Amino acid sequence: MKTLLPGKDEQKEISKAIFSIVVPRPIAWISTVSKEGVVNLAPFSFFNAVTTKPPIIMVSIGKRKDGTLKDTDRNIRETGEFVVNFVSKEFLEKMHLSGKDYPPNESEAEILNVPTEPSKIVLPPKVKGVPAALECKLKEIVEIGDTPMSLIFGEVVAIHFEEELLETSKGIVGRLGGKRYTIIDNEIDLSNL
Repeated sequence: MKTLLPGKDEQKEISKAIFSIVVPRPIAWISTVSKEGVVNLAPFSFFNAVTTKPPIIMVSIGKRKDGTLKDTDRNIRETGEFVVNFVSKEFLEKMHLSGKDYPPNESEAEILNVPTEPSKIVLPPKVKGVPAALECKLKEIVEIGDTPMSLIFGEVVAIHFEEELLETSKGIVGRLGGKRYTIIDNEIDLSNL
């Protein structure tokens, strides 16, 4: 078994190990709107639920190599709103492609022909056809790490979901290491133990 020591071993090796070991990670395919009205759509896999009362989620967003904020981070700071869309197999390739660094004045949703529809409470749209979406309002941002990363906490103000998700999560996409993903297709139910 290999051992890596953060601070002593190369950061590239540390990052690769964390990305490959902490799996599968849920994907937050986040839609935001800039002050200029451009819809941004980008995936983040350092994401999870924090609590349910009130419902709060968190997502970690790194800076660009030049230290500037990514569009999603900037839009959330400026507008205080975002939508977390959950990815199914039919959206996998478009979700992956939306992770490229597009200019702020270009909409990934438009470029990739990702259909959107109005949200119920927040301004950023939902992705039409995803199995679930969480409309969120910014609760808090914590700068963390040497990069630094923006650890964004959002309070969920509307929950949209296909009702079968309460019985099975099959079909939801998760992130593995590198450019690898998984699609939930094998569940083990231990509710009768």
